[in-house]
Amino acid sequence: MKFLADPTLGKLTKWLRILGYDTVYYMGDIDRSFLRKAQKEGRVALTRRRDMASRSFSGQMIIVCEDQVQNQIKEVTQKLSLKPDQGKLFSICLKCNKELKEVSREEVRGLVPDYVSENYKDFRMCPQCKGIFWPGTHRDNMLDEVKKMLDSG
Repeated sequence: MKFLADPTLGKLTKWLRILGYDTVYYMGDIDRSFLRKAQKEGRVALTRRRDMASRSFSGQMIIVCEDQVQNQIKEVTQKLSLKPDQGKLFSICLKCNKELKEVSREEVRGLVPDYVSENYKDFRMCPQCKGIFWPGTHRDNMLDEVKKMLDSG
């Protein structure tokens, strides 16, 4: 499942990427071009603009009603009956929306703090922005947050 999120849904975009969903953050006006892009790329259009519901659109669109990102995640996953794949978590770059590639400790040595390269062995790198990710405590905290978002309600 792929998404196109409007400019009011930046936090939701980030969390959908954390869950492993290809999610484009659209920075243009929310108009026909937004809908055309979603349809052309086979994406579910996500918007907070209620007036978009009256537009003729043959693709799939969700008008996000919730204000807080935790509730937005629940809303989207429930409306689409999504069950995030544990194997896909943290597989998408949070900045670029590109699939992360596994890299060795040797490849990131000198690019991450010495403590990190000495104490972690699993690394992923974004092929576009060259961001490097590893399973530190921040990941555990995010996993706890994801669990709360998906389990409650």
